[in-house]
Amino acid sequence: MNKWTSSKIVNVAFSFLLALLITAYVLSTKPSYSGSNNNQYTSLLPEKKATITSPLTVQFNSSDYVIVGAPSSVGVTLQGSSALVTAAQSHNEIQAVADLRGLGVGQHTVNVALTGVSSSLTATASPQIVTVTLAEKDSAKKDVQVQYDDSKIASGYQVTNTTVDPKTVTITGPKENVDAVDHVGADVALNKSTKSNVTQSTKLTAYDKNGDAVQVTLSQQTAQVSMTISSSGSSSSSSSSSSSSQSSTSGSSSTTKKVSLVGQASAGSTDNFNISFSPSSVTIAGSSATLSSIDSLPVSLDLSNITSKVTKTVSLTKPSGVDSLSDQSVQVTISPKS
Repeated sequence: MNKWTSSKIVNVAFSFLLALLITAYVLSTKPSYSGSNNNQYTSLLPEKKATITSPLTVQFNSSDYVIVGAPSSVGVTLQGSSALVTAAQSHNEIQAVADLRGLGVGQHTVNVALTGVSSSLTATASPQIVTVTLAEKDSAKKDVQVQYDDSKIASGYQVTNTTVDPKTVTITGPKENVDAVDHVGADVALNKSTKSNVTQSTKLTAYDKNGDAVQVTLSQQTAQVSMTISSSGSSSSSSSSSSSSQSSTSGSSSTTKKVSLVGQASAGSTDNFNISFSPSSVTIAGSSATLSSIDSLPVSLDLSNITSKVTKTVSLTKPSGVDSLSDQSVQVTISPKS
């Protein structure tokens, strides 16, 4: 009996020792984990790597500066469990931030920080640094000019009046860009051989004196344009009516007179261009003595660097002594001579 009991104790002790050895072996082969962003069971889950696009927010003093050259977005490479990466792709709440607060005019290279990333994922921005220029902010009010292709007007018809709302817009941007803007154009898209009046919402674009677009921010992106298009015959009847009206009032202290419009170059030379106005004449009002010395109304035109046909609205300047003009602005079409 004692011998049997002794043998049983030995077997139990041997079994316990064997269990300890097996446990030690298992623990020695189990991978170790470190880092606050990793769960100890992460390696047991399938992993995934993917790249998404996130918007770039530039933080800066927007009351004094504008940014130039900053990308609108950056790539973000995500790595971690397949479920978390897939969730980040489906509900992208990651944002990239470049902080330029406290910096002044000039070019700056700053790090890209990521927000909205799960602590269980590894995220890397591409690029990790961006170069952004801060420029002095400026703004100005500019007139809106109706612009269209005159060749789209049907033969025998002409534009007799245009209106645009708003008449002016505020442009904002780097000072040198704002200074370069000559006018804001409302570019009307016309069908071929247009004969009827046109009303449309038109995109606004800032242009320099050469007709090239300038990169600035507009206070309004579109304008409402109305164009009155009449046959040349109806225009002539209207002119005759105006002449009759002029004769009936010629005996009063204030009289009227129809005068033709003449292009006068503020830059360039009128000898190199064909210039036409619509309407081609306007009615001026004033004393007989004043009107007797006026045969035409000069219209100042900047003809420098015009290389192709252009139609735009120009404002008229009232001559000294003249009380009023029948039109405050007219359409001018300028075509380089062959």
